[in-house]
Amino acid sequence: MNMEIQAALDVADETDAFLQITDVIYDKEAEAGYDELSEAEQTVYCIDSLLREMENGGFAQFFHHDSGANTADTMEALERIRSSQVLAVFHKVVSFFPEGEVPKDEDDRISLFDHIESEMTDEIAACDDQFYDADENLIGLTLTFVSKNLKAFRG
Repeated sequence: MNMEIQAALDVADETDAFLQITDVIYDKEAEAGYDELSEAEQTVYCIDSLLREMENGGFAQFFHHDSGANTADTMEALERIRSSQVLAVFHKVVSFFPEGEVPKDEDDRISLFDHIESEMTDEIAACDDQFYDADENLIGLTLTFVSKNLKAFRG
């Protein structure tokens, strides 16, 4: 896997490089499961999940799908890649949950988020907008993280 990751880092276009890396990690996750990914691999997995869900429907999409079960890991991933703006927005959304705790159980999480969203529609929409308006390149930050932690990506 290390050689595949290194080869992907050598791709000139950062989006293509990121997609090649996530393909390798998603294949490993599909075969062995999320818990078998290294911390570095989980970092890339969580960042990619966040980007995909936000692109497809904002924080509602994130919390309504499997990605929401990894909320704590996603916050840690944002810290590891040295995100500041997106991390701040993510913290804000998580703070809307009672005691800042997002349920891992999908049904509980969806039910709670739907209740929060019905009470805080404008606040959730504002957080979506802040995410989209953030002047932070999560893909670039993630590629920098990967290149600095290449040895943590194991086969």
